[in-house]
Amino acid sequence: MGIFSFPRLVSAHSLMLFIAHVYSLNYDESSALLALKAYISPESQNVLANNWTTATSVCNWIGVICGGQPQRVVALSLSSMGLDGTLPPIGTTPSALGSITSLKKIDLSYNKLSGSIASTIFNLSSLQIIDLSHNLLAGNLPADMANRLPELKELYLSGNQLYGQIPSSLFNCRQLKVVSVSSNSFTGNISINLGNLTMLKDLDLSTNNFEGRIPSSIGNCSSLKTINFSENNLEGAVPSEIGLFLPNLLELQLRGNKLPGTIPSSIANASKLTLLDLADNSFTGPIPMTIGSLKNLQKLDLGHNQLSSESYTPESSFINSLTNNGNLRRIVLSGNPLDTVLPMSIGNLSTSLEYLELINCKLKGSIPAEVGSLGSLISLKLGNNALTGVIPDTIGHLENLQSLQLQGGNELSGSIPECLSNLTALRNLSLSSNRLTSTIPSSLWSLVDILAINLSSNSLQGSLPSGIGDLKALVEIDLSNNQLSGHIPVSIENLKNLVYLSFAVNRLHGPIPEILGWAVALEFLDLSRNNLSGVIPKSLEKLHYLIYFNVSFNQLEGEIPGAGSFANFTAQSYYKALCGAARLQVRHCRTGNRSWKTLLTKILLPEIASICTLSLIYRVIQHWAIKHCLEKENDPLLKTNRTILYQEIELATDGFSESNLLGTGSYGSVYKGTMKEEKNVAIKVFNLNLERGLRSFQVESNLLTKVGHCNLVKLMSSCCDDDFRALVLEYMPNGTLDKWLYTHNYFLNLLQRLDIMIEVASAMSYLHSKLILHCDLKPSNVLLDEDMVARVSDFSIAKLLDGRDAAVQTMTMATIGYMAPGTNSMDQEELYLMMETFTGKKPTDDIFNVEMNLRRWIFESLPHAVDRIIDVTLLQHDQENIAAKATCIKSIMELACFCTADSFSKRKTMEKVEIELGRIKTRFLIDAKLIGECEETPRALHPGILFQELQLATCGFSEINLLYSGKSSFVYKGTLKGDVVAIKIFKLQKRGDVDFKALVVEYMPNGSLQNYLHPAVITFDFFYKLKIMINVASALSYLHSMRVIHCNLNPTNVLLDEDMVARISGFSIAQFLDKGSAETITTTMAESPGYMAPEYASTGNVSEKTDVYSFGFLLMETFTILRPTEEMNWRSRICDSLQSEDKIAGLDIQQTDQTTSLLRTILRLIYCCTSELPGERNSMWQVEKELLVPIILLDWW
Repeated sequence: MGIFSFPRLVSAHSLMLFIAHVYSLNYDESSALLALKAYISPESQNVLANNWTTATSVCNWIGVICGGQPQRVVALSLSSMGLDGTLPPIGTTPSALGSITSLKKIDLSYNKLSGSIASTIFNLSSLQIIDLSHNLLAGNLPADMANRLPELKELYLSGNQLYGQIPSSLFNCRQLKVVSVSSNSFTGNISINLGNLTMLKDLDLSTNNFEGRIPSSIGNCSSLKTINFSENNLEGAVPSEIGLFLPNLLELQLRGNKLPGTIPSSIANASKLTLLDLADNSFTGPIPMTIGSLKNLQKLDLGHNQLSSESYTPESSFINSLTNNGNLRRIVLSGNPLDTVLPMSIGNLSTSLEYLELINCKLKGSIPAEVGSLGSLISLKLGNNALTGVIPDTIGHLENLQSLQLQGGNELSGSIPECLSNLTALRNLSLSSNRLTSTIPSSLWSLVDILAINLSSNSLQGSLPSGIGDLKALVEIDLSNNQLSGHIPVSIENLKNLVYLSFAVNRLHGPIPEILGWAVALEFLDLSRNNLSGVIPKSLEKLHYLIYFNVSFNQLEGEIPGAGSFANFTAQSYYKALCGAARLQVRHCRTGNRSWKTLLTKILLPEIASICTLSLIYRVIQHWAIKHCLEKENDPLLKTNRTILYQEIELATDGFSESNLLGTGSYGSVYKGTMKEEKNVAIKVFNLNLERGLRSFQVESNLLTKVGHCNLVKLMSSCCDDDFRALVLEYMPNGTLDKWLYTHNYFLNLLQRLDIMIEVASAMSYLHSKLILHCDLKPSNVLLDEDMVARVSDFSIAKLLDGRDAAVQTMTMATIGYMAPGTNSMDQEELYLMMETFTGKKPTDDIFNVEMNLRRWIFESLPHAVDRIIDVTLLQHDQENIAAKATCIKSIMELACFCTADSFSKRKTMEKVEIELGRIKTRFLIDAKLIGECEETPRALHPGILFQELQLATCGFSEINLLYSGKSSFVYKGTLKGDVVAIKIFKLQKRGDVDFKALVVEYMPNGSLQNYLHPAVITFDFFYKLKIMINVASALSYLHSMRVIHCNLNPTNVLLDEDMVARISGFSIAQFLDKGSAETITTTMAESPGYMAPEYASTGNVSEKTDVYSFGFLLMETFTILRPTEEMNWRSRICDSLQSEDKIAGLDIQQTDQTTSLLRTILRLIYCCTSELPGERNSMWQVEKELLVPIILLDWW
C-alpha cells in the first residue's frame, strides 16, 4: 500500500477548486454576453451568429478581450459592426453585463442599438472606458451612474437621443480624462463641480440644450486640451480662467450660443490654441489684437457677432496683427461691423491660408493687389461691403480658388479681369450688384468646371458668345440687369445641368431658341424685359421641373403654351401681344383661314361697316372695364373653372345675411353660401376699404392657383366685379380647429389631435417644397372637413420665395404670439400651433408675458412635469391610457420646442416633423394598445401579421431601417421570423379607430437597377444586362396577359434579388384594362417623365404599348450612354449606328464580333419600341421573343 501524502491531496484539491472557479467565472461571463446577443436582431449579428457560441471559449469570441490569471473578460469592443436591436426589458441596456465584474472597457459605438441605459452597467467598479456613442439610445442617465466608477477615465455618449441633466455624480469621477456627450438633448446648467475633474483633457458638450453660464471652475481643469460647448443656450461672459489657467488648450469652440460682452484678451495666454471658434454669439467691442499673438492658431471664426475693429488705420488693424501667424488656414469674420479697410499687409498672411471670409463687415476702400500672394486660397468672400476700385488682376494668381464672392453692396468698377480664366478650379463666381462695365471677357467661358455665375446688376455690354455652351457643368447663371444685346446663343442646349437661368432686363433680341427646351433640369427661367420676338417655343413644355417662368415685356406674339408646367403660370409671366387662355389676361387666340376672312370682308364690306363700328365701340368699352379691374389688382385671374358675378354671390349668401356669416378676419368676412345644384361653399369677401384688403385678395388668389394638396383648402372660383373681390372656397362643415379646442361642447381626443397635426405638417411640407411660407398658422386657420381631415386656409399674408433664398423678411405681421423669432424661414416655419393643440393654451394667454412665453413654459416642464401642461379636457373626457398619453404628449412637446427654437439651425424641417409625428403616433398606438392587424400582402410571406410584429421587425420603425419616404408611404427594412423583408406602410387620410395599412414584400438585397447605371460602382457585362432585360420583358408580358398596365416603368422600379434576377415593383399607379378594351385613361402621372409615352403625357391614355415605350427607354439606358432626360436626338444617333458597318459608337460596353450583332438587334428594338405612334411598337411578348432568339442560337444559357 502506498504512503499517504496529505500535502499532495491538498494541492490537488486546490487545483480542482481553481479549475471549477475559472469554469464558473467563464460560464457567467459567456451567459452574460449571450444574453446581450439575444437582443441583437439576427440579421445584424454578422460574425457574432456563428462565433459567439458555447462551443468555443468566450476569450476566443470576436470583440471579446481577456486578460489576467485566470483569464477574465476585460474588454468588449463591438464598434461599427452594424448591430441593431431594442434592448430589454423595456429597451434598457442589459443588466447581464453587470455580472462581468472584471470589465474595464465596453465599446458598442457606431451601431444601431436603441432603448435606455440601465444603471446596472455602472455597477462595474473596474470600468475605465464606456463608449456607447452614435447609437439610438434614449432617456435620462441614472442619477447614481458614477457613484461606483472610481476608475472611469473616458465616457462617450455622443450622437444618441439622451435627455435630462448630467448627473452630479459624474463629477466625482476624478480620474476622468474624456467626457463626450454631444448631439443629444441634455438640459440644465454646466455644473460648478466641473472643476473637480482636474485630469480632464477633452470635454465635448456641443449640440445640446445646456443653459446658464460657463462656470469659472473650469480653470481648475488645467489638463484640458479641447473644449466644445457649441450649439447650446449658454449666456454670460466667457470666464477669463479659460485663457489664464488652461495652458494646454488646443481647441476652444463656443459657437451658436448667446454669449455677450467682449472677448477676453486673456484668451491669448492659451498659447497652444490651434482652433478658436466664437461665431454666432452676441460678442461686442473690438476684437482683441492679442489674438494675433497665437502663433499656432490654424482656424479662427468670429463670424456673426457685433465685433468692431480696434483701429481705423490699415497698419494697426486686427487683420494686420494676424500676419505674424504662419499657420493660419481659415479666417472668418463675416457679419461683424468692422468698419475698416483691407490693409496691404493682407498679402503677408499665412501662405497656408485657404479660407478668407469677410462678408457684410462694412469694409471700405479697394481690394489690395497683395491678395494675389495668398496662393493657397480656396475661398475668398468679400461680398456685401462698401469696397470700391477695380478687381485686381493679381486675383488671377489664386490658382486654387474655388469660390470668389464680391457681390452685394460693393461698388467695384472697371471691367471683369481676363485673368479669371486662370482660375481653373473656380466653381462659384459672384460679382453681382457692382458697377462693372465693358463686355464679359470671352476667356470666362473657358472655365468648363464652373457651377454658378452671377454677374447681375452691373453695366455689362456686348453679346452672349456661343462659348457659354461649353460650361456643361453649369447649374446657375444670372446675367440679369445689364445692357447685354444680341441673340440668345443656341449652344445653350448643352447646359443639361442648368437649374437657374436669368437674362432679364437686358437688350437681347431675336427669338427664344427652340432648343432651350432641351435644358431639361431648368427650374427658374427669366427672360423678361428684353426685345425678344417670335413665339414661345412649344419645346418649353418639356421642362417638367420648371417652377418660375417670365417672358413679360418683350415683343413676343402667338399662342402661350398650355401643357406641362405652363398650366401653373399666371399672367405675370407674359403681357404684350401674346394670346391664350382668359385667365392669363391676354386676348383669345383666333382660329380659321385668314385669307378667306379677308376675301369675305372685301365682298361684304359695305354691308357690315356699321356692324364693325358698333362692335369696335363695344370692344373698347369692354376692354376698358376689364383693364380697370385688372389694373387695380395687378394680379392674374384665378386658375379656376370660371369666375362668377357679384349677383350670384349675393344670391348664394341670401344677401350676405348674418345667419350665413361664418366669421370675420383681418381683411374681410367669410359667408356660407349655396350655389347651383345645392352645393355648399365658403365665400371669402375682402374689405377693400382696408389698406391691405386688395393686396390680400391678390396674394391669396395668386397662391391658391399654384397649389393643390389634400390638406389645403381648395379654391373653386372667384369674383372680380368693380369694387368687389371674393374667393369661393370649399365649405368645411366641421368648422375650425379653434372651435374644437375652445368651445365647451366640442372635444377632440388625443388621437384626433395628433392626426390633425400630422395633416397640417403634411400641408406645410408641401407648401415649403413650393417655396411658399404661410406666415400665419393658427387654430382658426385650420379647417376640418366632414371626415375631420385638416385643411390649412387663409393665405392672405403668405410669401412666395424666389427660388434661391431660404428665408424672406416680411413687413406683414402674423398673429401676435405665433410669430417665430427672426425672419420667416422656409422649411422652418413656426409650429406654436402644435403646442396650443395639446396644452389648450394660446400663446397670447394671460399667464404669459415677456419673460415667460408658451415655449418656455413647456420647455421648463419637460420631461418630469408633463401633467402640468396637458390640456385638462384630454384627461376629463377619457381616463384611460393616462401614462401612454403623457408619454405621447411629452414627445410632441419636445418636438414642438425644436420647431420653435430661436435658432433656425435647431429647428426641424416640416418634412421631418411630419415623419416624427407619424412615429409618435405609432408609439402611442402601441402603448395604448389600440393596434389592429395589417392587411395580407399580395405575396403573403407572413399572413395575418400583427402591428407589434412589424414594430419589432423594424426596431420601432427606426430611421436606420428606413429605405424610402414618400408622400404616400414609408418603406422599411425588417426581419420577420428570420426572413428579411421590405415593409411598405401607407399614409392614410380617412380615419377610423386604427390608421395602419401595410404590405410586406420580398426584400431585394441588391437594390434597384438605377444603382448600376451611369455612373455605377459596379458594372455589368453585356450578358448580365441582357439577362436582366429579358427578366423585365417576361414580367411585362405576363402583366399584359393579365390585362395589367404598369404605367411607371423606370430603373428605380426594377429591383434585383440576391441572384441578380430582376423583379418589377412600384405598382401604385398601375391600371387594369376592361374586358374588350385596348386602352384606358388615367389622370395620375408617372414619376419619371422621360419614360412616359407621348400619348400618356398628352392625353392620359395608357395601353400595353405605353409600357413597351418605357421598356424601349429602359433598354436604351441599360445598353448605351444615352439618357431619356438628356438626349434630344437619340433616335437619329441610333439610326446612324444601325446604318454604319463599323462597330457601334456611343455605347458604354466593350464590343466583340459576337456582341456587336446582338447590339444591332437591341438597337432595332429600341428604335421600334420608342416610336411616337403606338401602332408601330411591338407587343411585349414579341420584344421578349426577339431578345431570347439570339441567346438561344448562341447557347448562352
